[in-house]
Order: sequence, then structure tokens, then C-alpha cells
Amino acid sequence: MNLKSLSFHRKKASLLIRKRAQLERIAMGRSPMVAASFMPRRLRPGAPVVYYLSASIQGESRHRYVRKGEVEYWRKRALAWRRFMKALASWVKVNREIEKELREIGRLRCEPLPGGKRE
Repeated sequence: MNLKSLSFHRKKASLLIRKRAQLERIAMGRSPMVAASFMPRRLRPGAPVVYYLSASIQGESRHRYVRKGEVEYWRKRALAWRRFMKALASWVKVNREIEKELREIGRLRCEPLPGGKRE
């Protein structure tokens, strides 16, 4: 058992577990969201900017117009959705890395089989 290598993988797993906890706090937050992207658009060059929420409804992308007075309300909720989705995607990646590190820790803790070569 290589204690230096084992210690390295334990430390890395510990850091990843802390990172996962941060991502879980974001995902489990209480901020209201809308499952859509917030999109500013110009209908023609030089025209004022208009805002839409773009959402997938029954597998098709749909756009909903946002009134000028409600722009900040919907922007905040759409950004909360984006933050949630990014945290969720990162959580999946970190989980995969944690699993890889834990498997390596398990492999390093194993003793050689009897009757094998001695070094």
C-alpha cells in the first residue's frame, strides 16, 4: 500500500466532495425560476431591443414576449434557471470524478493476491 499516493487521492476526493456540497446548495436553493432562456432581440437593425423567454414546450422551442415592465422580473428567474442547470451539470461531472477517486483509493488499499510476485 503506497501511503503517499493513497493520501493524494483521499485529499483530492475530499476537495471534490466539498465542491459537490457547494453545487448541491445552489441546486437545492429557494430562488424562484422559470425553465427558459432570456433572450434580447432586435427585430430589425436600429430597432429597440425586445425581450423573449425561450422555452422547450413538448419538445419544441417556443418564445414568449416579455413586457418592458416585467423584464427584470423574468431576467432574474431565467438566470436562476441557468445557474441551476449549470450547477446540476457540474454536480454530475464532480460525482463521476469522486467515484473515480474512490475506486482508485480502493485499488490502492488492496493487498496483492497470494502467490504473486514479490517486489
